[in-house]
Amino acid sequence: MTRSLIFGSLAGLASALLTLTASNGLLGFVLSYLAPLPLLLAGLTHGVLAVGIAGAVGTVISGVNGLATGGVFLATFAVPAVILVRQALLARPAEEAGAGAGAVSSGALEWYPAGRLLLWLVGWAAGMFAVAVIVAAGHDGGLPGTIQPALEKVLLAFQQVSADTATRNADPAELAATLAPLLPSAIAFGWLMVMVLNGALAQGLAVMLKQNRRPSPQYRAVLLPRVLVILLAVAIAAAVLLPRGAAYVGITMATILAVPYLLQGLAVMHGLAARTAMPGFLLAAFYAVLVAGSLGGFLIALVVILGLIEEWAGFRRRLAGAGASREKD
Repeated sequence: MTRSLIFGSLAGLASALLTLTASNGLLGFVLSYLAPLPLLLAGLTHGVLAVGIAGAVGTVISGVNGLATGGVFLATFAVPAVILVRQALLARPAEEAGAGAGAVSSGALEWYPAGRLLLWLVGWAAGMFAVAVIVAAGHDGGLPGTIQPALEKVLLAFQQVSADTATRNADPAELAATLAPLLPSAIAFGWLMVMVLNGALAQGLAVMLKQNRRPSPQYRAVLLPRVLVILLAVAIAAAVLLPRGAAYVGITMATILAVPYLLQGLAVMHGLAARTAMPGFLLAAFYAVLVAGSLGGFLIALVVILGLIEEWAGFRRRLAGAGASREKD
């Protein structure tokens, strides 16, 4: 109890401070992406009580800047971290679960699959988006209309300091009206990737420190339920068929539901790279283009499609060999 209280409190303090650095220049903004790391590390090393304490402390400290800031921290980092840690530390006797190949096991225990942890994140992102849509429903223009004035101010400020002629001559109001419906999907995508990367990093640090409470999941072998494909197809249809003012709902939901397939496609890419003579170099070049290249968006779409095809083609199983184990869903 004492260790959980101390470590959880320190983790909550660190997480809140990382969040508050977002407004302190480029370095602070980059460091803010690590805000969930202390929370998740506290939970994966000291248990659910520790991450609960960390989330509470982080929320209180963030709330010093206003109730809204504390509420955002609670909804975006604290509660999701508690849920993820609680689920990640679930285990059952292997014989009770059956003898399925690929189960993440330690001794006689089978641990909660990473694929389902990912679904919890997807569900939370979809829930937060739904709440935002409902809250903004009474506003003129809905959620995009709520976002647009603030976005216009940001674009105007950026325009004033930009040296690019085209940027300085652009109409901030028109650009904000174009980008506002797309911003929810960008925020949801960014939040999901931040949580996934920080979760993997926290588990890696826990293993390195020999404080991990569960073995690391087999990330390359994550399985997704087939119903997710149907939900993604419905979201894409909504993005295409809904009126212009409501199409952002389908776009955002399609983005959220596509993230698991992006990660599944990346797992296939890692499997392909592993069969070459220079896997590290190829993966570094691939991620450089994916993150910073002009074809990054197009490449992301191709990786998502690869992840969808993987559901039926089973590339990872073939790359690893017929006897390779996969994570049990």
